[in-house]
Amino acid sequence: MILYVSLFSIITSFILAIYNWRINKSALLLAGIFIIFSTYGLTHYFTVYHKDAFWTAIFYGNLSPLWYLPGPLLYVYTRNTITDKSLFSSTTDFLHLIPFLIQAINIVPYLFSSFDYKLETARILLTDINNVRIVGSGFFIPPGISFITRPFLIILYALASLFLINKYRIKERESLEKNKQNKLVYNWLITLCLVTLIVATGFLVLTIKLYDTPVNRLLMESEPTYIISGLAFALLPIALIVFFPQVLYGMPLATNVKKVPKITIPVADPTDPLAETAQVIVDYIKNEKPYLYPDFDIEDIAEKLDIPKHHIIYCFTMILQKKFTAYRSMVRVEHAKELLNSGTADALSIDGIGAQSGFSSRSGFYATFKAETGMTPSQYLENLA
Repeated sequence: MILYVSLFSIITSFILAIYNWRINKSALLLAGIFIIFSTYGLTHYFTVYHKDAFWTAIFYGNLSPLWYLPGPLLYVYTRNTITDKSLFSSTTDFLHLIPFLIQAINIVPYLFSSFDYKLETARILLTDINNVRIVGSGFFIPPGISFITRPFLIILYALASLFLINKYRIKERESLEKNKQNKLVYNWLITLCLVTLIVATGFLVLTIKLYDTPVNRLLMESEPTYIISGLAFALLPIALIVFFPQVLYGMPLATNVKKVPKITIPVADPTDPLAETAQVIVDYIKNEKPYLYPDFDIEDIAEKLDIPKHHIIYCFTMILQKKFTAYRSMVRVEHAKELLNSGTADALSIDGIGAQSGFSSRSGFYATFKAETGMTPSQYLENLA
């Protein structure tokens, strides 16, 4: 069970990262948290349950620096989601990686040791799991310190993340009450931090017991926090993609966008904090006509209007209820129809009209025009006669 859940969680996390990093790069941080915890689950499975020396030699010790990262990743992800910052947005953020770097240096001798040595270490562990007290992969940090500091560090970062969320709740109380998107993301962050806190606490309790009294598989399986937290965290990425995909857009707090006196676009929820941002985007596209350039994309809007990319995607998907590519096709076809209606086809070929409407190829123009209107440009022109 642990094996399949961990593998499925890793695959799901990779999918989450691949399909969402362009929307919101903080998705990489979230995927990293899930993947690292899943590798811990795999290590635990091969060491405690499957008792496979080969796979234990691969997982045990070699990945230990990664297990210092979930805490910092959680904190930066929470902060970025609340403040709209991107990944590690300042040089001071890299200070959070110091424990990871220390452990990476600590395991260098073990990392470059022969595989036979690692197999022998694995066999010692498989003989009795309590041998982790005396065998380890570090050369200047004892195994005991590593096992204690890993979950303890995650607990500290989880508490710090909850503190940030509470500050956000106090500051944006009105927004949380009125806006469903913000409330959804807020609840997701609370859930993520609390589950992480429970997982880390469960690991810490088991570690303390391991150094206090002999531990066996039966004792581990009888630990409620171990069972509940392990399953909960393994299922989080699946639940995120299936039930809460909206949280990947982040919290739409557009404080840097100019005010618009009247919202003229149809909005499902006029209280949405990004409704005015959507109007700014629509006005820009209508007035500046950037879609007439074949290479026009979301990055152009983000650069021109200084709006975060994931906010733009949120505006199209959730407010305008149309994907950016579909909206771009629509306005290009409308422009082409205007040219056809004005008689431009008398002086310019239909292919030329497509080029002037922002289409980079004849086939693309014809296919998009027919998809939007139900007829080809030539048929549309004939109906005008």
